[in-house]
Amino acid sequence: MHWTLKSWDELTTEELYDILRLRGEVFVVGQSCTCTDPDGKDPFAYHLMMRTPEGEPAGYARLFPPGKYQKGASSFGRVAVRKPWRGQGWGKELTRRAVSFLKERWPDRPVVISAQQYLEDFYKEAGFRPSGEPYLEENMWHIRMVHD
Repeated sequence: MHWTLKSWDELTTEELYDILRLRGEVFVVGQSCTCTDPDGKDPFAYHLMMRTPEGEPAGYARLFPPGKYQKGASSFGRVAVRKPWRGQGWGKELTRRAVSFLKERWPDRPVVISAQQYLEDFYKEAGFRPSGEPYLEENMWHIRMVHD
């Protein structure tokens, strides 16, 4: 796989289109999520894209500097891997790269995410711990998780 990490200002129109298409495929169609995407937060984020050797978008995560999504913490979300590449460890690699970037850039801040509750064990394996009770976000159960 090929990886790119870009700020909003660095994205090309084609890259933005690929991101929105991938997120729509995974969240809106795949999970029947009735969320508004795009949600206005993309300009404040870094965009981590995973592409196949042929250039096809395969995975994505949106990374936030401290305070841009979670108060006092860096964060990431919209983690998505397209169906053909699921079950091969790419979600774990995407998460590892997201945490690594945020910890390198802001080492004194925790990484706080709003994880879909069914993925709690996945994120525990990546070093996160639950913090608080489950809550509804975008009509799906989520849990706040922290990586110190």
